[in-house]
Amino acid sequence: MKSGTSRHLALVLCAVGLLPAGAAEARVYCCKDARGQQVCGDVLPASCADRSYRELNSQGATVKQIDAPMSDAQRAKRDADSKKAAEEERVRQEQRRRDTTLLNTYTSEREIDVARDRRVADIEELLTRLREQKQTLTDRQKKLETDAAAFAGKNKRVPSHIKDRLDTTTEDLRLIAENIAAKERDMVDTRKRFEEDRMRFRELAGSR
Repeated sequence: MKSGTSRHLALVLCAVGLLPAGAAEARVYCCKDARGQQVCGDVLPASCADRSYRELNSQGATVKQIDAPMSDAQRAKRDADSKKAAEEERVRQEQRRRDTTLLNTYTSEREIDVARDRRVADIEELLTRLREQKQTLTDRQKKLETDAAAFAGKNKRVPSHIKDRLDTTTEDLRLIAENIAAKERDMVDTRKRFEEDRMRFRELAGSR
């Protein structure tokens, strides 16, 4: 510490020591300014506002160290790190929950395969029914289109009941096609999920 700064700090501390008894808890605040010089005062110096500083008691001992305020970039990084840590913890908690459920549900890989086959069979049965319904609707649509074409070929207006049934059938076909696609994705996801469960069960069983 330079002599000028030391004398200033000593004067401040002496002034604190001369305060009335009711002010015995008075503090001195010190920091290094932009030039690296230590500045002190019985109130926080303006040059310390955006810097880390020390709080000293009347004997000159540091009683508290206050960090500099964070910049916008530092706060953004802190928030991002906190969010990342929270997400990682959520993933760990979810994995522990799934592991516990897996071990409580199955006692062997064979049981997992049986459960998979049962679920796959249910989806295949549903897909079979949906595809049959789609074929029925497709046949109905073709007949209605033929009926509508017959009127159009004679330059006659297509009756509203034929047009309405054709529109309804077309919409039903669209919906059932979406349902079939969803169940086909479900089939793929089911096989993948059970395979992952079987591999994870093997890891957990081996670790035990």
